[in-house]
Amino acid sequence: MNEVIYIQPVNVLRDEHGMFAHPDMPEFDEDDGEKVKTWVAEQGLEVKMVELEYHSDEAISERYFEAGDPDCSYWEPDRPDGEGWFCLAIHDTDNGPVCWWARRA
Repeated sequence: MNEVIYIQPVNVLRDEHGMFAHPDMPEFDEDDGEKVKTWVAEQGLEVKMVELEYHSDEAISERYFEAGDPDCSYWEPDRPDGEGWFCLAIHDTDNGPVCWWARRA
């Protein structure tokens, strides 16, 4: 049986468009929902998604959606309440950029 190596927080280094993927997170395809759920459970993580569209500062959301530019590097995603949250990914979706936050469950 393989020992699970638990993902740890890292410095978030975003690309030129403001996107980020944790270097120790497996690459998942869009239709890998069950694989993602299994990995999250194996990691013992609680995961929350934050959408730029619903950012606490409406001006940030308006700037992104009115610009028509894929750059969201100026967006600092709202961290969920509580301790221990770290960023797993910031990526684009059909509804605009989202951030996936995680912490040990």
